[in-house]
Amino acid sequence: MLDFNDKVVFITGASGGLGSQMARDFARAGATIIAHDFGLASAAAALMKELAATGGKHLLVEGDLTDPVKVKAIAQQIGAHFAHLDVLVNNAGASPDKTPFPEVAADLWDKVIAINLRSVFLVTQACLPLLERSAKGRIINISSTAARNGGAPGGHAYASSKGAVSSLTKSMAKDFCAKNILVNAIAPGLIDTPFYGDVKVAEKYAERLKSIPLRRAGMPSDISGPVLFLASPLADYITGEVIEASGGLSMMA
Repeated sequence: MLDFNDKVVFITGASGGLGSQMARDFARAGATIIAHDFGLASAAAALMKELAATGGKHLLVEGDLTDPVKVKAIAQQIGAHFAHLDVLVNNAGASPDKTPFPEVAADLWDKVIAINLRSVFLVTQACLPLLERSAKGRIINISSTAARNGGAPGGHAYASSKGAVSSLTKSMAKDFCAKNILVNAIAPGLIDTPFYGDVKVAEKYAERLKSIPLRRAGMPSDISGPVLFLASPLADYITGEVIEASGGLSMMA
């Protein structure tokens, strides 16, 4: 069992399927959680109730992470409560309905890029002074297999934003080595979460599952595990990497 006692972990998009699993797993390992929510109040309340049962002074922060004023306020709130930050997980993201390229509206493109990429830039920039106060700071960004293979037809903005997240991970890793902050990313494949809407993923994506060597969709724990690994001392010599967690899909490209 990994030990995150005395560690402060900030997870953006913590009310969603992946984020909530990460929050629970970090908390069970002893971490103090800062859970971010934007628009999922009931899910956030349920998560905070779960976290409270683990002990610790967990904190809920809320707001639009594409707004630099709000992001700065969140960072100030974190600083006021904890004075430092050990782990930042840039997990918040969105993928709208797939749209043929000629029909992609500029405002939709901008919205997806803002949620998936601009938020990573803003949050990391605002939280960097807090991470610098940690003996061993960690940043884990959530990318996607779409960054490598272009994603599903019609997912142009999503694939582009995640490709940029993977590249940003590497550029930040180079810059932050001198600050003793390691930066890596996890690129999930098909994961069974509400991210795909109110559907049974195994049924809707039955054909897609046939192309995955492990022949199943991933579960939130399949992503949370690698995130905790990268945040732990076991990954002290890893930075600038994008680790794909896709059931072996990368072998089929």
